[in-house]
Amino acid sequence: MRAKKTDPELPVLLPFTPGQASNGEFVPRERTRQHRAAEALALEVGEHIAWRCGVDRRRFLMGMGGIAVTLAAINAVGCDSKDKKTLPKGVTAGATYDVPADADANAMCEKMEGDEFIFDVQTHHVDPEGPWVNESPATANYFRGLRPDCAEADRLDCLSRYYYAHDIFIESDTSIAVLSDTPSSTDASDPLNFDDMRRTRDILNELSPRDAGRLRLHSVVVPNVGHLQAQLDRMQARAEAMDVSAWKIYTPYGPGNTGWFLDDPRLGIPVIEQARRLGVKTICAHKGLPLFGFDVAHASPRDIGVVAKAYPDMNFVVYHSGWYPGTREGPYDASKAERGINSLVKTLLDNGVGPNQNVYAEMGSTWRNIMSDPTQAAHVLGKLLTYVGEDNVLWGTDCIWTGSPQPQIVAFRTFAMDPQFAQQYGYAELTPAIKRKVFGLNAAKLYGVDPVEQRCKIGSDDVDGLRSAYREMEGDTHELRYASKGPITRRGMLGWFAAHGGRWQLG
Repeated sequence: MRAKKTDPELPVLLPFTPGQASNGEFVPRERTRQHRAAEALALEVGEHIAWRCGVDRRRFLMGMGGIAVTLAAINAVGCDSKDKKTLPKGVTAGATYDVPADADANAMCEKMEGDEFIFDVQTHHVDPEGPWVNESPATANYFRGLRPDCAEADRLDCLSRYYYAHDIFIESDTSIAVLSDTPSSTDASDPLNFDDMRRTRDILNELSPRDAGRLRLHSVVVPNVGHLQAQLDRMQARAEAMDVSAWKIYTPYGPGNTGWFLDDPRLGIPVIEQARRLGVKTICAHKGLPLFGFDVAHASPRDIGVVAKAYPDMNFVVYHSGWYPGTREGPYDASKAERGINSLVKTLLDNGVGPNQNVYAEMGSTWRNIMSDPTQAAHVLGKLLTYVGEDNVLWGTDCIWTGSPQPQIVAFRTFAMDPQFAQQYGYAELTPAIKRKVFGLNAAKLYGVDPVEQRCKIGSDDVDGLRSAYREMEGDTHELRYASKGPITRRGMLGWFAAHGGRWQLG
């Protein structure tokens, strides 16, 4: 039986494209010849398997099969060939993906599926109808460019609350998440203000048993905009309302493209002291990845070690782990520590902050942008696990900027570091137990979540039920938007949500 003819009006695409993918905060590097070769190979192999199995090519490539053949193609092509001269003898790549080369269904399930507790500590969406669209049209147009795959008339809709619920909780294995925000000078210019974040949380939490809660919130603090006391007062109001699980700061952001540091006695120290007084003792700091208009110098994590040493009872989460696009990651080298993961390692070493203390490394966007280059990815994970600690590396994806996090989840789940490579550089073995810690157990401890109790509460909630139905049902591929791995339409999902709290809530 031959594969069904694919509708030429719909693009045939992979679940993720090998190479870098911007989260809106940087211009991705040009894809290498190896990246393009991996994409071509994955499409070729995927078409062959679809033909052999008699299934629609697009449907096959949009699901686990597409993830499998893409990761297998990265293995085959060797997307990080520049590193070959520095690899230990006999090692062709620092790591590979343990996926079935022919995407056999049984082998795929065994290798690519898992039951980990996955706590994504960095997720985003926008309000496509908020005042910011008119207040900051350039920002709105920029966000529209993040999802060129979007089939909606207005691409901002693909970054909305509806698609957030779909991509994070229906289309991936994510258990719970933190909804984060971006910095802005006013609520009117904020793509997702705090009231809308609470609305999203309340909608999703209504679909779970009482107190189960699939969503936590950050509150952004911008001490260098307006009056500092107003920022501190807002921190107090939100903490007293029990609305905040952690604070989010962007030290490279500020008027006139001038940022600030956490150890600044005028701006940073007052924020730390207020968080400490309020008892919400986790501060998540954007480091690395300089957004357009950001102050590159203040994207450095050099202040993290300083404040971590001074405030041992506070927790400091380094978002993106300090990763810097354009910096090729290798083993730690103090002479090459101005940017990238090395800069985070250096501030810890300089200030005597050891592994598994009060500094955490988060991998949002970082993992997505290095997972096409397994040797770089092995160095990043090796350095973070060694210097930050296996208990302090946190799972984050920065989605939905790049769509569903499921390809990132499967890639990390199947990532296998070469033992000789790990031994050469003194990296710990990346065991299933450590992966479980990174996927969610570390974040659960940081955020005071009991993963066993949490899984029991959400294991049979309405979100889980919808996820199961979504994966079991079949439908016409004409109903699928790009990146959807199943048949449930926007109309169908809106109808389902309407029966569980009202269509008006979805926006």
